[in-house]
Amino acid sequence: MAHIASSTPAGVVATLCLFSVCLLSAAPGAQSAEPAQGAGNAIRGAQLFHAHGCYGCHGYNGETGARDLVGTGSPLVADEALFRLFLRLRSDQAPALPSTQMPNFPAQVLNDTDVRDLFAFIRSFRANAPRVEDVPTLRRILEIAVKPAGTAPR
Repeated sequence: MAHIASSTPAGVVATLCLFSVCLLSAAPGAQSAEPAQGAGNAIRGAQLFHAHGCYGCHGYNGETGARDLVGTGSPLVADEALFRLFLRLRSDQAPALPSTQMPNFPAQVLNDTDVRDLFAFIRSFRANAPRVEDVPTLRRILEIAVKPAGTAPR
């Protein structure tokens, strides 16, 4: 297994998440005791998403923020147990203010029902960015960008 520097709080969290992924994928039936994914209340999850300011970094639809949640392939937003574990393992990592780090969410802040509802809301996000071909101005910019210098119309 590759060595992950764990001397920093981010390194510790990364190490624990990697270890958790290995445990979850290796243990037979480990996820069967968990509630079915999507069992949470996405409407209540939306309220929590807004109340805790998640939209500040993740955007209102999970794909327009500084930290996208849609289409990343991250296992943290693909599995409820891992999502909950991520929130819990970093609960002692309170970033200094001002910070661009994600705030901490111990069980006293988001209980398991809250996490399930928040996860249901996040799982409801759908990628809806238009294709480049469907945005004429963007398509034109890209066409001009690939032409040699001096050939673009004025």
